[in-house]
Amino acid sequence: MKALQETGPFTGYDSEHHPLGSYAALIGAFGTSVVGFLGWMSASGRRLPERLGWKDLALFGIATHAVSRLVTLDRVTSPLRAPFVRYEADSTAGEVVEKARGEGPRRALGELLDCPFCLSPWVATGFVAASTVRPRETRFVASIFALSAASFFLHRAYEWLGEGLHRTRAQAQLLSKQQEREADVGVQLPGSGPQVVEAGRAPIPSPS
Repeated sequence: MKALQETGPFTGYDSEHHPLGSYAALIGAFGTSVVGFLGWMSASGRRLPERLGWKDLALFGIATHAVSRLVTLDRVTSPLRAPFVRYEADSTAGEVVEKARGEGPRRALGELLDCPFCLSPWVATGFVAASTVRPRETRFVASIFALSAASFFLHRAYEWLGEGLHRTRAQAQLLSKQQEREADVGVQLPGSGPQVVEAGRAPIPSPS
């Protein structure tokens, strides 16, 4: 069976293997889940909120960032990704660099689980959907991840501040050493100073 990029209008999409059929399946799964949830809400007589307040938008936005990064990059959650990705290297802040492996659905899932930007819509949909059914519990869970994100940025701020202070201290020490070397070079030995010349006489060394 030909891959999707080898058939019809998809022919020639690229020279490398990209599982377009599996990507389409993921899009279909996402769309079906959203439509199914809306249908279930309508059938159960529940009503969607007219809009989310700015507090909920901020809370769920920060929580979505934290969960997406936790699932796709964190070292401790690597068992969730291991069947679909290959370890490449360690990164900073307890994160790892990985690459999707396999073909077809396995590779597509690996690319989804390896990309915080790709996973964000799925996580955001989960938070919004849950908040329409169990808003109190959803805000509680989202608050945990939002606080985790705030802590992450504080840790980063401490690192940046410490690195900045270290660079400033190193530059100050370097400048001090340069000034000391220039001062040493500027010291003159006795008899080596400028000479005073009087009319009709030989130059007389000036007092040091």
